[in-house]
Order: sequence, then structure tokens, then C-alpha cells
Amino acid sequence: MAYPKEVYIYGQKCPVFSGPGIIMELGLQARARNLQKAFIVTDGGVVKAGILTKLERSLKRAGVDYIVFDEINVDPLDTIVFKAAELCKQSGADFIIGLGGGSSLDAAKSIGILQTNPMPLSQYYGVFAPNPTIPIWEVPTTSGTGSECTSYSVISDTTTNTKKVPLQNADLAFCDGELTIGLPPQLTAATAMDAFSHAAECITGLIQNPHTDALCSYGIRQIMTWAPVCMKEPENIEARQNMMDAANLIGIGFGEMGCHLGHAIGQCMGAAFHTTHGISCAWALPATMEYAAIANPDKVKIVADFMGLTYDPDITAEGIGKLVSDGISDFMYNTLGLQPMSEYGITREALIGIADIVMEDNCWPVIPSPLTKAELEELLGKVYDSYKG
Repeated sequence: MAYPKEVYIYGQKCPVFSGPGIIMELGLQARARNLQKAFIVTDGGVVKAGILTKLERSLKRAGVDYIVFDEINVDPLDTIVFKAAELCKQSGADFIIGLGGGSSLDAAKSIGILQTNPMPLSQYYGVFAPNPTIPIWEVPTTSGTGSECTSYSVISDTTTNTKKVPLQNADLAFCDGELTIGLPPQLTAATAMDAFSHAAECITGLIQNPHTDALCSYGIRQIMTWAPVCMKEPENIEARQNMMDAANLIGIGFGEMGCHLGHAIGQCMGAAFHTTHGISCAWALPATMEYAAIANPDKVKIVADFMGLTYDPDITAEGIGKLVSDGISDFMYNTLGLQPMSEYGITREALIGIADIVMEDNCWPVIPSPLTKAELEELLGKVYDSYKG
């Protein structure tokens, strides 16, 4: 695979502790860094599942104080972030822990921004704030977003009713596959496909480098291998940890290069129809790969290769796009049992109707090749029609 002759800067901003039970190391790591009080950012589901108790045990064992904020919602509202940021300041916490899925991890990063940088949060959409934050540590409880190792922090802006992305890196992550045991099957499937979509879009995007290709292609192979095991054997620790590590490595990869059309569509679906990020991006992925193949068939072949698909060396761009699209649909609907869009009450006409806001999404400028509004509307129709039940 030939790459443009450019200088690449590879970097992992957030060191990672990985392994089953590694959350119990967190408190000791805080004490070793002389951190005294944590502001824990999480949601009610994590509390109910008993995961917070494990973190509390780790902190207590190390003599580290903490306060819990458990009001984070899906695609966290900026108003909730503002509330948490003020409480964090008042608490005297000297570091922040995001505990949960992507929403809690993203919220933790935005809360961190506002500890040392002035409001409004909107001035940091798409840019890094000037002042360093207090330490931000992330503990994912799903294997999907990779948010612990990206600078992206997706927030729902209540003024514009759109999703916005302040930029902030975490300082340390703890990837413990044991924390994903007990995830409902649909959430396991949706988060697996969220990670898959990150990888496939990163590989086939407008800008690539060999570092991200290596991380994301490996991640796809791991998802194809271990996500079905998680669905059949939900308490299989090996499978859960391998999925956690795959999502994390993909996060490091797409954190460098970003995603493109599938995420532009998925993010706007979430805003318009209040569907979760992972499942929205999954729905968009098959049609996105057909589209990406026209501009970059060799890159789509990488996705096919690591999915384990076979094809003729002389396959056309349209052929490889269709092969990967059908393969993804079969994997997510038939192997993982992901629910189709029709079960969420979304109509074909309503989906096509989001074209204007898709073209304004932050991922739109890096789509692999230009699309007119009419072409995008046609593609959105394909997104709706891609379910192969």
C-alpha cells in the first residue's frame, strides 16, 4: 500500500493500563501521584450495575477521597456538563475520573476543560482549550467508543440542538474487560459495531497513515473474532478483554485520523431521532463502505481482508464496495443480532430529510469524495434499505 510522501507524527497521548481487574490498580496509581480527591463522572446505569462500587473500593483501599456525579445522560447535554463542572470546582477535587460508556468519558473531558478554562464551552468546539486541565482519568465500561484515547468529546448543544465536539485528551486510562460483563446483548452488539465503524471509516478516509491502518485493521479482525463470542458467552473474560483492547486500539487509531461519512450520518441521526451513537453509526456503515470504495477501493480491500472476506484480484471498485457492505450487514444483523432501523420507528423519508444537517456535520469536510445533496439523499435511502433480514 502506497502512502503520500509526508512526515507522520505518531503519538499516543493517553497511557493505558489494560487487563481484567485492572480497575483495582487505579487507587494505587492515584496515591503514587499524590492525588487526593477524585470527581467521578458516571451515570445511573453504571451505579445500578455495581461497577461504581469496584472503583470506590479501589480508591478507599488507597486512601483517596472522592465525590460522585451520576447524572450523565446519553450524548450528554451541555447543561449537565456545566452543572457538573461547577460542582467539581466546589468539591476541591484534584482529578477527574470518567466511568462509563462514551457519554461519561466524553463528559469527563469537557468537565475537565472547564476547571481551568473560562466558559462558554462552545469556544472549544473543534479546538483545544489554552489552559492545561487537572488530570483526567478514564475507565470505559463498554467496548466501543475508544473515547479514553481520543481527543473527541461529543456534547449535545442545547442552543443549536446539534452535537458538538470540544477537544481534550485524557491523561490515563484503565481498560478492564471485566467491567463489560453484564452488558445487555443489544448494547454489546451496538458498541462492537461502533468500534468497527471507527476502524472502517478511519482506514478508508481522506487522510491515512500506516500507524492507523495497522491499529484499525487489527481491531477489525479482533471484533470479527471476539464479538460473536461475547454474544454467545457473555461472561467469557477472554472475549470481553479482547473486545475492550480492540476498541481501545481502534480509538488510538481513529483519534489520529478521524472518521468520515458514516459518522456524519450517525451523529445527525442521533440528534434527529435520539438513537444511540453506536447503533446509528452501524446502520450507516454498509452504504458508507460502498461509497468509499468508489474513491478508495484499495483501502476498502483492507477492510475486506481483515473481515476474512475473499474476492477476485480483479474485482471492481463497485464489487469490493458491495462485498464489504453485504459482509458488514450480515455480521451486524445476522451474527450479532443488531436491531434494524425500522424497529425504531424511523421512516425512509425522515432519514432522507436529514441531508442538510449531515452536510453541516464536523465529519463532512473529510469525506473521501464530494457528494451533492441529491447524491447524499440517494445514499441515505441506501442506508435505510441496507437491512438484510
